[in-house]
Amino acid sequence: MKKENIDLLVGVLMILLGSILVALPHINIVSIKTVLTSVMSFYMIINFLKYAFTMKFKDYEGLQVSIASLVTCILAFTLDINNKPKYLAITILVWLILMSLIKLKKADYYHDRSNNLWTLKIFILSFFILVGLLTSINLYYNQEVQILVLGYFFLTHGLLETLEPLTIKITSKESK
Repeated sequence: MKKENIDLLVGVLMILLGSILVALPHINIVSIKTVLTSVMSFYMIINFLKYAFTMKFKDYEGLQVSIASLVTCILAFTLDINNKPKYLAITILVWLILMSLIKLKKADYYHDRSNNLWTLKIFILSFFILVGLLTSINLYYNQEVQILVLGYFFLTHGLLETLEPLTIKITSKESK
């Protein structure tokens, strides 16, 4: 399977996960901690599988994202994010910082190889940081709103994750 197809699949899975959270914000049977750790665990697993399938390309982004998601899961378990929204915001900000560093490293990789995708990666990174900051600011409401805001955040993240593989697919078809 091509690397772009795997990247696209990960993005589509995040879009689906974000859509589920947006469609079902009134999941009061589970806590926000359960929702966040479930999403992070799922994201950790699919990115580790992405790393396993793309290991021959020497692309460590999937492994790095898995580690960042694991750190976020551990942080979410240790902090009381159910009762203190500021801890939920801090947890999201930690994940945002780790993911931003990973995306910046990937943009630098493209820039060092004179690949024009670095400009797309910088745009994705900037938009990701903006959406993440807005998300962490708006987590000070009740649980339904928190789940809804996280759903929109992960939906947007999934859309941003699909931009790079779609661009690679489109440009590779045009060059043939």
